Amino acid sequence: MLVGLIGCILPMLPGTPLVFAGIYIYAWLTGFAIISRNLIIIFLILTVISVVIEYISSSIGSKKFGASKLGFLGAFIGTIVGVFFVPWGIILGPLFGALIGELIVGKKLKEAFRSGTGAVIGFFGGTFLKIVISFIMIAFFTIRLLQ
Repeated sequence: MLVGLIGCILPMLPGTPLVFAGIYIYAWLTGFAIISRNLIIIFLILTVISVVIEYISSSIGSKKFGASKLGFLGAFIGTIVGVFFVPWGIILGPLFGALIGELIVGKKLKEAFRSGTGAVIGFFGGTFLKIVISFIMIAFFTIRLLQ
């Protein structure tokens, strides 16, 4: 789970899925006596939400900063491509993706850069939400252990 928390910040590791895996393995090894199957299902849903947030947060951020459909799509594609060029690609990918998308539709550099900045802000917002979700899961896990 600790590696999962680190993975919420370092894009090389699947943060929340690792937290979930740690909790699930513990629950399975203890026969779901302390961590119930229902709680595992809730944690699985939170994990899926976290993964979805990870991939769309940059696109949403760019859209909030005025990106066109192509800028939105560029931020999304930039996020996916950026994963292969960690650590900087995960930040610069959405920025340049939105920027390029906006320039293609004819926006001026300043407007295009604004959309790209929104993509980066969205990325950091998504990272924050992944950390919050991971902490929630770990807190519930810890509370169940201490009962």
